Order: sequence, then structure tokens, then C-alpha cells
Amino acid sequence: LPPRRTSAVLVVGLQGSGKTTSAAKLARRLARQRHTPLLAACDLQRPAAIEQLEALGQRVGVPVVSGVVGGDPVAAAVQARERAVAERHSVLIVDTAGRLQIDERLMDELGRIRTAVDPAEILLVVDAMTGQEAVKIAEGFDRALGITGVIMTKMDGDARGGAALSIRSVTGKPIKLIGTGEGMDDLDEADPEHLAGRI
Repeated sequence: LPPRRTSAVLVVGLQGSGKTTSAAKLARRLARQRHTPLLAACDLQRPAAIEQLEALGQRVGVPVVSGVVGGDPVAAAVQARERAVAERHSVLIVDTAGRLQIDERLMDELGRIRTAVDPAEILLVVDAMTGQEAVKIAEGFDRALGITGVIMTKMDGDARGGAALSIRSVTGKPIKLIGTGEGMDDLDEADPEHLAGRI
């Protein structure tokens, strides 16, 4: 992330993939690296998603700016960016609503959020248990948004992570981080040798 300016990170993926938790874990990780993150709750479809991010933000000691349930996620993202710049946060992490990569209306909404916040990173969160279906998901999101990397979640379970190899091969985008547990510190840099060993 470039120094001396507010960078945005857009967190995208299917519902239930672990996006909101991954956003909070990422904020925690960046805070430990002396960044000053701000979390933005832009999943305005489910009240529980806003509450979840606010609770997780409290747990990791990172402030959260929230949109209104049923409101406009693009406007919420714009307001979050303005606040992040005004308060001189080094990173804005935008949590978005889960959506299918084939839902054109929602993917268009994501495109408008991307334009509004001009992210340095667009991270796709993929559940490792999804298996090879994850490849289609990654392809769809990459085609629509141009993802910059992938966070694989639930790698502490039985999943071998074969989808990681396929996603990398098909999209050309790196697996950047791996969720390895429920704790807020359980987000590790992806180690290719370790991943290959599991497969």
C-alpha cells in the first residue's frame, strides 16, 4: 500500500464465504503493521452484517463506519472514503454484500463501489471448502472487477486447498492470504510450499 495517502481495499465474495470476518482480520493485521485502518460496513442488505462488523471492529480495536440498512451501498462507500481521508486513516477496508458472480445487478453495484473508492486492492474471499466451484466464482468476479488477489478461508478444516492452484492458474491472480481459524489473528500470508504440501 502506498505511504502517505489513504488506500482502499475492497473485500468481495459470495455470502457465507467469510468476507466480514476476513475484513476484520485484515484490519487487525494491518493495525499490527502500524497502519491505521478504518472498516466500512457496506453490506446494507442484512442488518446482521452491519452488527457483525461493528462487533468485530470493537474486538480488534478498529473503528467502523456503517451505512444504513436498505440504503445505498455506493453512497455509504463514498462517505466512508471521505471520512477515512478526513481522519487520515492509512487504509479503508470496505466490506460488501455477498453476491453470486452471475447476478448482474449486484455485480454492477460492486463496479460502482469500485469506481467510488478507487481501491488499491480488490480481494476475493473464497471458502476453501467450495472446491473447484471456486474457480468459476473467481473467474466471474475477476471478469467483472479485475480482482488483485484472493483470501482463502477455512483452511484449518479438511479442505486441501486444490482450488487455490486452479484459481491461480485460471485467473493469474495470487492467493495472498489464508484464514486458518476463528481467532482474529488467524490470517496468514499464503505460503506456496505449504499450500502445495497440503494438496
